Amino acid sequence: MLDHIINEAIAAQIFPGAVIQVASGDHLLHAAAYGNTMYADSGSRPVALDDIYDLASLTKMVTATAALILYDAGELRLERSAAYYLAKLAATEVQVRHLLSHCSGLDLRLAPLCSGGATGLRAAVWAAQPVHPPGSISAYTNINSLLLGEIVAAIAGMPLDHVLSELVLQPLAMTRTCFCPAPELKPQIVPTEWDTTWREMLLHGVVHDESAYALGGVAGHAGLFGPASDLLHFMRPWLEGGAWQGRQFLHEATVALALQDQLAGIISVGGNMLKGGLGWMLERRNFMGSTPPPGSFGHTGFTGTAIIGVPSQNLAMVFLSNRTYPQRTPPPYRHQAVTGEALMAVL
Repeated sequence: MLDHIINEAIAAQIFPGAVIQVASGDHLLHAAAYGNTMYADSGSRPVALDDIYDLASLTKMVTATAALILYDAGELRLERSAAYYLAKLAATEVQVRHLLSHCSGLDLRLAPLCSGGATGLRAAVWAAQPVHPPGSISAYTNINSLLLGEIVAAIAGMPLDHVLSELVLQPLAMTRTCFCPAPELKPQIVPTEWDTTWREMLLHGVVHDESAYALGGVAGHAGLFGPASDLLHFMRPWLEGGAWQGRQFLHEATVALALQDQLAGIISVGGNMLKGGLGWMLERRNFMGSTPPPGSFGHTGFTGTAIIGVPSQNLAMVFLSNRTYPQRTPPPYRHQAVTGEALMAVL
């Protein structure tokens, strides 16, 4: 059934190929590669199980996890103003918790600012002010995770890519996940899009997100590349009360807090009542199926990626595709419905 769902999506050209890995605890239930890296273009090849994808906004969850590790260590306080850690930030009423739960009220669109380079982009971010009182409206925006990444880097006193590697990627044995992949990895990386409007090239081994690209490929909201197997490692502590290979990677209470609804009583910009944790999306029907399992959590990425955890079954699912190839499509994203169908088929 699962194979049929993915092959039908490929035939409908929702994406040219995909990788899915599903595990319950340490037991791998399903691992398969489908389709091709591109369509009939020169250079296309069959997708391999260990292919590396642009993870897009799945980067946000690695950034959030690093922030929660600093919270466990007493170096970060959720109720403290983000400006306490970032002196240049004008939005002094925005708390760290607001950034993690996407209810900061900040709604700055980053992509239109990229032509000004990193300096102009950062200046606009520092000057941004909430369009809604923080904590009153939920709105999923990249600036929240970008600022969270800046906070993580500031506390650690080192560049963000070094911090995420030291706090998250290395401890979880995510050995093939990185920012700015080396040129020799390019044959293992799946292309994302022909950018005909700004960079005028095939985005292959360089970050798809425009603002992360303008920032040098490293940002709290986008920029990581990695394979499905590494993401299964990432999901384990979130399904095991923070434990990883016999030690406590995150405090159990912190995992519980992060998977608790932080948006109760808060209406989203679209007028819906959505559940959201600290970084995590909770029980979202857009990519977890029409009846998301109670307690399910996950995240998606614009390029066509998703991770989902189902605590009741100790189950993790990783879905990687390049649905933006050859050109992105506007919302609603059809690949998210495929992700939900795939999860329902597994369950």
